[in-house]
Amino acid sequence: MQKKDYTKAIDLYTKAINLSPTNPIYLSNRAAAYSASQKHAEAVADAELATSADPKYTKAWSRLGLARFVLGDAKGSMEAYQKGIEYEGNGGSEAMKKGYKTAKEKVEEEEGEDASDVTESATSPRGGAGAGAGAGGMPDMSGLASMLGGGGGGGRGMPDLSGLMNNPMFASMAQNLMSNPEALEGLMSNPRIRDMAQNIGGGGRGSGMPDVGALMSDPSIREMQVHYTSFESCR
Repeated sequence: MQKKDYTKAIDLYTKAINLSPTNPIYLSNRAAAYSASQKHAEAVADAELATSADPKYTKAWSRLGLARFVLGDAKGSMEAYQKGIEYEGNGGSEAMKKGYKTAKEKVEEEEGEDASDVTESATSPRGGAGAGAGAGGMPDMSGLASMLGGGGGGGRGMPDLSGLMNNPMFASMAQNLMSNPEALEGLMSNPRIRDMAQNIGGGGRGSGMPDVGALMSDPSIREMQVHYTSFESCR
């Protein structure tokens, strides 16, 4: 090991382990050689065997902590260093405490990122397949209306959304668009569909409630259906 011939060291420790399979020193040393050779999964396996064979052999906990950390298992690494500190006693060695601190900071960083992702998902109007779902799995039409430039049902020419949802084609299209933001973005890049959405949302059809049947016969709506179908076939 001191000559940094890790391949030879692994071979020699393997021969020793074949003679004494539960020797924690041999297992721990081969784990160190594996880590030095960038074979961290093998290092974890050997270090875990070593700690099982003799939990009081603290070098094995340290090597387990290092290998887990490199593999991205910060929580597992922190737990290994914590065990090492406990078995060392007296608060643990400086090396063990430093390893524990590094792993703990990484865990806290990852937890902070996860919490941020959850918050963004919950507040985003495009937070995924279920983000806009209402009762019974039906999409939140107020969210879809917002995407299309409108506010809610019944105001300033916005169609009666509950009425629209009675149309099977529109209901299916809306539900899938809410779970497929890329398709929605593609549809809205079409100038005619974008203008139609702005007219609906801005009261371009007057203050009265538009007739659902007439709306569904609108060429722009039909074009939206054609574009939607083409997006679905490419998914």
